[in-house]
Amino acid sequence: MRFAALFLDNVTPDSLAPDLTRAHFDYLAHHADRITMAGGLRPPEGGGFCGSLWVIEAEDEAEARRLMDEDPYCLEGLRPNRTLYRWGVARTPAKP
Repeated sequence: MRFAALFLDNVTPDSLAPDLTRAHFDYLAHHADRITMAGGLRPPEGGGFCGSLWVIEAEDEAEARRLMDEDPYCLEGLRPNRTLYRWGVARTPAKP
């Protein structure tokens, strides 16, 4: 199953302890087979990070939530506002 994980926060990696940021990116790399895309969100007009979005491939909702909850940023309480959505990809027809 495919899920989208939305994190709304103000986590700015440059302002965090380097070890915590390294642990977060190591976590993403370690779970790259399940967390297939991940990246920070910024407002369209620019500015700092306001959250993050992940695409997760998981067996079920429980596994997807576990992947979210065990992220080092979440374990440190830096991402209290997180939501999981089940996500389907729209297949668009090929252009002639």
